[in-house]
Amino acid sequence: MENMSYERIGNHKIRKNGKKISIFDAINHIKTDIKSILPEIEDDRLIPMMSHCRRYYEGNLHYGRRSNSENLKKPRDLTSNERILYEYLLGNSLNPSTAYRWFLATRIPEDIKKNLEKGQISCKKAMEISANRRRVKESNSGLLMMEEINNIIKSL
Repeated sequence: MENMSYERIGNHKIRKNGKKISIFDAINHIKTDIKSILPEIEDDRLIPMMSHCRRYYEGNLHYGRRSNSENLKKPRDLTSNERILYEYLLGNSLNPSTAYRWFLATRIPEDIKKNLEKGQISCKKAMEISANRRRVKESNSGLLMMEEINNIIKSL
């Protein structure tokens, strides 16, 4: 089998000098570039804009609800800022779907983020763990509410 270099298999964007670049470093680089291009955009607005770019890239950006078949035929166009962001992503050979997933990974808890940064777990596994934690927290609060409701009903 011949020697496969990272450049030949397409991983040269995530590797530097043979070492994998942390996605958080890549995100910070993307954020600084976007801040220089679009200084008026706040950080909390960036993820929804990335989502629109991703859905536009996949051809799924439409008006209205899915139940209304009339609106499904009418595709939605990106806003001017989203268009600039979309062109930036494509101009830097970044897949909007991948970049969106990277930006979502910045919202995971710190302990999971550290494991992800060290390369101990994959991005997909980190998102799974984070979703499970959120789901457990929500179900615990739901159970507590049910207990409180039952106690109130019993006391009547």
